Amino acid sequence: MAGKRGRSGPPKGNWNHLKTGTKVPANRLVVGELPKALLSVRREGRSYRRKLEAAVVEAKDTISVIDSHMIDTATAATIAAGIARWVLRNKLDGMKASEVLAASQQIVKSKQARDVSVKALGLDRDRTADAIDALYSDTKDNE
Repeated sequence: MAGKRGRSGPPKGNWNHLKTGTKVPANRLVVGELPKALLSVRREGRSYRRKLEAAVVEAKDTISVIDSHMIDTATAATIAAGIARWVLRNKLDGMKASEVLAASQQIVKSKQARDVSVKALGLDRDRTADAIDALYSDTKDNE
């Protein structure tokens, strides 16, 4: 074996050396998952995603790649706000005033990010003009 034991290889705690996920510790936080204590936040985020996807399908009949990313961003923002609310609800007694303020600001920032993403989906746009244009458009199929 090349190198000296304990001095060679990736730094301790670095998972970049793994080729597969078979040796990843079970307690490692998986992307997209939350600890069990935040189960209600995960449920809130998933419920919000399903409702937003249903609204997009109802408005547009399909979810495009861009819509999918906007939905994901809005869902992530909802989960981030939920985590901040959970921290305030469960850890408030041991928090400093600056930490409480930071958590409160994170809730506002997350909601603003969610609002921007939802607005980008264009769900509240009046689609009457689109229908009228489709009916009266000059196409070669009608000739």
